[in-house]
Amino acid sequence: MTFKDFLPYHAFTVICSSVSYAIFLIIIEPSYRAIIAFFMISLITLVPYSVVAVPLQLFLNKWPKKFNMLYLFIYCVVALLFLYISYKLQGNWSDPIWDYRKMFIFALGAAVIYWFWDSIIMNKNEYPYY
Repeated sequence: MTFKDFLPYHAFTVICSSVSYAIFLIIIEPSYRAIIAFFMISLITLVPYSVVAVPLQLFLNKWPKKFNMLYLFIYCVVALLFLYISYKLQGNWSDPIWDYRKMFIFALGAAVIYWFWDSIIMNKNEYPYY
């Protein structure tokens, strides 16, 4: 099977992860604008998940394993690096996260959520991989 055959599964993984991450952030930092934040966060997180996580997912799913701890570790490291680099590149455009504990929680949350949905959606025995 080719990438085109798996594209709906990758897209579904990204969408489920974005919605779950929006819920995760609203639970961590509730506000009175939670509904607006939910939709905005869901839309904004589609980009990093699509740009960074999907290529990593393609690489890791050459050896598919459900709920593999090594894959979780790899997702966590990549998420931390991506979040750190993206906030450093923002410069004076916005307030970067100065509290590194909060940045760590955001990155680990994003990685665990994507790893969870990747394990559920992509790592099914009935789909032969690349």
